[in-house]
Amino acid sequence: MGSGPTYTAFRPLDPKAPLMNGSRIPGLILPAVFLLALVAGVCWYWRHRGDE
Repeated sequence: MGSGPTYTAFRPLDPKAPLMNGSRIPGLILPAVFLLALVAGVCWYWRHRGDE
C-alpha cells in the first residue's frame, strides 16, 4: 500500500499534459448555461406568481 491517496481520476495520466483542453469546454459551459437559465426562470416565476 502507498503512503497516501493517489487521485489518479483527477490527474491527467501524462504530467506534461495540459489540465484543460478544448474538448472539455462544452461539458463545462452547457451545464452552467442550463443552471443559469433554470435560476432565471425560477426568479421570473417568483416575481410574477401573483400577476393576472
